[in-house]
Amino acid sequence: MIKQFIGRVSILLWLIPFFWSCTSRKSGIEIVLPDEAISIFDLCEDIQILRLGDTLQEEIIFSKVQNAYFLDSFIVFGQNGISYPDHGEYIYFDYEGNFLHRFNSNEVVKDGFIFATGFYADEKGIYIPDNVHNTIFHLDHYGHLIDFLDIVNKANLYLPMTQDTILYSYNLHKPPGLLDDHEYYDFFLYSHTSGKIFEKGVSEVPEYYRISYSDIQLIKSPNNGYLYHCSVRDHNYTIFEMTPQEIREIDRLSFKNANIQEDKLVFLSGKMVDGQYYHNANVVTDVFAIQRVEDEIFCMIDRGFSTNYLIRKNLITGASAAVQIDWHNMVARNYLLREKILSYTAKDEKYLVTFSPATTFKSFYDQNRETLQPYLKNDFTDFSYSDNDVLIFLKFKKEYYDM
Repeated sequence: MIKQFIGRVSILLWLIPFFWSCTSRKSGIEIVLPDEAISIFDLCEDIQILRLGDTLQEEIIFSKVQNAYFLDSFIVFGQNGISYPDHGEYIYFDYEGNFLHRFNSNEVVKDGFIFATGFYADEKGIYIPDNVHNTIFHLDHYGHLIDFLDIVNKANLYLPMTQDTILYSYNLHKPPGLLDDHEYYDFFLYSHTSGKIFEKGVSEVPEYYRISYSDIQLIKSPNNGYLYHCSVRDHNYTIFEMTPQEIREIDRLSFKNANIQEDKLVFLSGKMVDGQYYHNANVVTDVFAIQRVEDEIFCMIDRGFSTNYLIRKNLITGASAAVQIDWHNMVARNYLLREKILSYTAKDEKYLVTFSPATTFKSFYDQNRETLQPYLKNDFTDFSYSDNDVLIFLKFKKEYYDM
């Protein structure tokens, strides 16, 4: 019902100064996370919901929206053209959500499979790094092999920054056996001209996360074109800014009563942290969806594997504010993880794009069908639990999240 998730405008206007009061004028001060949540419908000035695919034809082959492209203009809905295929299927849709075609990347390998943890795509095709074959497979948008490229330093994500400079990255962990095993970093810049790595995003990763600590989401800002990243569960919450020339730390976030306390961690066998700690302690587990507009940085956080907040901080003064999001069960688990954030659209539109599986969104749609009609971009008449995923376009109000 509309009263259940859309607050009155007068109440919202009263709440804004409370949630967005500055915590301090000094850099490094803790960010206060409010307990009260605001409806996602009140946080956004526009929401658009797009149904993908054809229920009668595609629900069996469709697994994750990260595998889906919009073929029009060859723009990929993934982390700045990066995504994480789980079975090698690449499925194409147009901007209206209609299924176009698909292919299986494993068909390019004559013997065996492509063991990929991510891919990059642009108008020239798809680049799939395979650490087992130590090769980057360059395919066209129909799955035909174009070329082979060598992998640098056993990286498993590939992102061209310029014609000469490539940003390579690691997803989940940096493999052993490298010359710089003593360093822990998510990504590095490599020059084809010099044949050398000239910049690294070095992290102060705790010992218990040095085997598997990372989860890459490289977001290209629509405001300045730079890339931003923060390591998962890094107790420093270090935010990196990347250009073709350098990788540099621009801030470290600190949260009042929500930071990891290393002396309270519970360890399992093999020095692995019991994941229940993050939920029980209700600490910030991830910082993602990072953007920068002039001297202010904006991001979304996951707290305790159960809630999301929008964060706004001034990099000069340290002034900060936060607001908790009420999703109304329209997304899985009623909160978002970084891999559910798919993309930002063009500069002039400034939408954040996420997705919700049909098995989650169907019940929300059934309960609020009439209210949701203005937000639907295409036909949901026969929408079912066996349908494909739904894309949700969010344009946050300027006072909350100036994306």
